[in-house]
Amino acid sequence: MSLIFRPGHRVFVFAELIDMRSGFSRLSMLVREKMNQKLLEGDLFVFLGQNRKRFKALCFDGTGLILISKRLEIGHFMRLSDFESLELSIDEFHVLLRGGVIRRSCFGDKALTRIHGAFSLNGDAAARTGTEHRSSP
Repeated sequence: MSLIFRPGHRVFVFAELIDMRSGFSRLSMLVREKMNQKLLEGDLFVFLGQNRKRFKALCFDGTGLILISKRLEIGHFMRLSDFESLELSIDEFHVLLRGGVIRRSCFGDKALTRIHGAFSLNGDAAARTGTEHRSSP
């Protein structure tokens, strides 16, 4: 992947789930018309399928379009609603490509999550397990 990326290239995630039968023509149209982006600038455009087990990415390498397709055998790709931003760094793209979850730091009110009527910080062990830590008296 690093061969097609040059400094200044960006990674964008399409904001809707797509039909994974889509090929070069349909994905190119979505980049141009729905994302209002220029495909020939070399940026990478990521598309997720309905069941989140499939992933496609489209980019221009200077001579032609490259279509990347991946199907996870175990697990799912992230939900679109879980992306904090639809623009990813190349490192975040590599995490996504491996089926990982991208978590960015949040500050202020965004870092608070309601759990059982109380607030806790995102990433807190109690938030992940749904249990509260109680110290002994």
